[in-house]
Amino acid sequence: MESRDVTPETARHHLEALDADGAAVSGSTGAPFWYVLLQSCCISGFVLSFGLGPWESAGFALSAVALVLLGMLRPLITGTRADPWAYPASVRVALTFIGCAALAVGIGMVVSKSGGSMALLFAAALLTFAATLVLGLRMERALARSIHGQP
Repeated sequence: MESRDVTPETARHHLEALDADGAAVSGSTGAPFWYVLLQSCCISGFVLSFGLGPWESAGFALSAVALVLLGMLRPLITGTRADPWAYPASVRVALTFIGCAALAVGIGMVVSKSGGSMALLFAAALLTFAATLVLGLRMERALARSIHGQP
C-alpha cells in the first residue's frame, strides 16, 4: 500500500474540511422551526383541553395523538435518524422541557377543576406554549452542537 507524506498543512486542511462537513450535517439534523412550533401547540392544546367541559377527553386525545404523530414523523421531517434523546446536552434541556410541560398540565388541572376562570387557563396555556417553544428550540440547538462535537 502506497502512502503519501502528510504535511501539517495538508492535515490542517483536511481537518478544516471535516469540521465544515460536521457543521453542515449537524445543522441539518435538527427539526425545523415549524415542527417545534406544532409541538408547542400540541402541549398547550393539552393544557387548554381542561376547559373544554364535555369535550375534554377529545381535546386530550387529539393533542396526544398529534404529539405522538409528530414524534413518529421526525425522521421523515429531518431526513435523519438523529435522536435528541441520545445526547446528554439535549437530554438536560429535554428534562427541563418535560418538567415545564408537566407543571403547566398540573396548573391547568388545578385551574379548571377548582372553578378558575378561563382567562387563567388561557394564561397557563400561553405560558406553556412560550416555555415549550423556547425549550424545544434550545433542545434542537443542543442536539446540533452535540452532533458537531461542541459542548
